[in-house]
Amino acid sequence: MSDEWNYYFARIDAAVSSVFVDLGLKADAPVEKRPWLLWVWIALLAPKSDGLASSEEAPQLKAIGESLDSTVSATCAAQLVGRVTGNGRREFYFYAAEPGELAAAVATVMGNFSAYRHESGSTFQPDWDQYFMLYPSDNNLERMLNRRRLEALAAEGDVHEQARKVDHWLAFPDADTRAACRDLLAAIEFAIEEESRSEEEGESLPFALVASRADSVDSHTINGITIELARLAREHGGRYDGWECAATRGAEA
Repeated sequence: MSDEWNYYFARIDAAVSSVFVDLGLKADAPVEKRPWLLWVWIALLAPKSDGLASSEEAPQLKAIGESLDSTVSATCAAQLVGRVTGNGRREFYFYAAEPGELAAAVATVMGNFSAYRHESGSTFQPDWDQYFMLYPSDNNLERMLNRRRLEALAAEGDVHEQARKVDHWLAFPDADTRAACRDLLAAIEFAIEEESRSEEEGESLPFALVASRADSVDSHTINGITIELARLAREHGGRYDGWECAATRGAEA
């Protein structure tokens, strides 16, 4: 398991769902030595009206998840890749070398949580379709990364609603695409802080650009800004690489 777990909300089969996924696996997926998808579904005892888990049930579900992760991983040489909560149940998804004794492992765990109904199964899925289905869209990924950055700022006492200089990093395949995007950024009042070129061998997007603007960073504002910058970067064959700013600590920016 990597340390890149994060969550987002989405509608799955018309139900509001919380998706918790290991983003750190994307670069290596699919993993050839784990071609089997294993799944375990747990029916919630007392879901909220929207089908999500209640705070009261959360500790029990956490205990179930930790026990399933350790037991199924050890028994089936499996790796937990994601979890979905919605429509009155929690679903756990693993990839494994083979199904092995999945049913026995799940029965052992759930014997300690006898009030919960559960199902489990497996399918040969070497392309890791389920993992890529759980992986967030570009826009959801931006929101997730922003939330992580905002949590770090909040820990420093930041007042998100206070405007301050925010730096944004973008990368492009050549000088022409960078220049075209730079002109668009200037038109929406971004200052160009730096332009550089990476000399790293094999770098596909070596032409970097740093742009800045004074903005607040409350979630609604920063999500709108970064989703738009990511879109502009993609339209020019490039990539948006995130943002950074100083914490305000309630002082003037």
